Amino acid sequence: MKRSGSGFSITTFVMLSLLGSYAPDALADTFVVYGASGSVGSVIVEEALSRGHEVVGVSRDPGSLQNENTNFSAVPGDVTDPDSIAATVRGADAVIVAVGGVGPGNTPEEAVAYRGALAYIEAASRLGDATPHVIQVGSGTTLDTNGVRVFETLDLEPGTFVHGLFQGHWLALEAYRQSSGFDWTVMSAAYGSIMDQGEYTGRYRLGDQETLFDRNGSSLLSREDYAIAVIDMAESHTVTGKRVAVGPPY
Repeated sequence: MKRSGSGFSITTFVMLSLLGSYAPDALADTFVVYGASGSVGSVIVEEALSRGHEVVGVSRDPGSLQNENTNFSAVPGDVTDPDSIAATVRGADAVIVAVGGVGPGNTPEEAVAYRGALAYIEAASRLGDATPHVIQVGSGTTLDTNGVRVFETLDLEPGTFVHGLFQGHWLALEAYRQSSGFDWTVMSAAYGSIMDQGEYTGRYRLGDQETLFDRNGSSLLSREDYAIAVIDMAESHTVTGKRVAVGPPY
């Protein structure tokens, strides 16, 4: 389902969701999820399934993806392989990439998020108008706090896992920004905010480049609320060709 890119300017707003704020279509959508067994991806899968959508989990070892919901299926695939992506995502309504990890040497260039972004961009060049909207789970270290990129405020040694992981997310975002011809959205919660500390509220807020805080100065967001935001975006395609910040309601 191809939607045109949006020039929508986000002016920080609150989205409320009960089984999906938008639910624009009478029929269920099909969402392909890379990283479906991960700590964030698994919650995104459950949110989509709770709304009645069809979810296709992708893994090099699909047997590792266990879900008894009849709307869930697992298929083999590789998020870093353009051929695999092109064959897997054709016909989907949206693709959600919730992957992490780095490769040999912990370099940003080997980070799975970056390699996955490059692979999706290459797959899109082959699929053309049949390319589904892709939503990539982004790192909060790519957001700004008071105008300074969070990554720059951290004392991270090059060659370490966290340096490669976080900088890899930045390279992925830059790769999407330089791409064209398909719809993409990178959704970044605040650094450390969705590490199982935030309280579930059923609400969230979207913004642009700055980290979002609530009225008490907290940026914590539950994984469940983040998942609501991701599936709302997958259903609505409201913001494409942009990165959005996701944060707690004010």
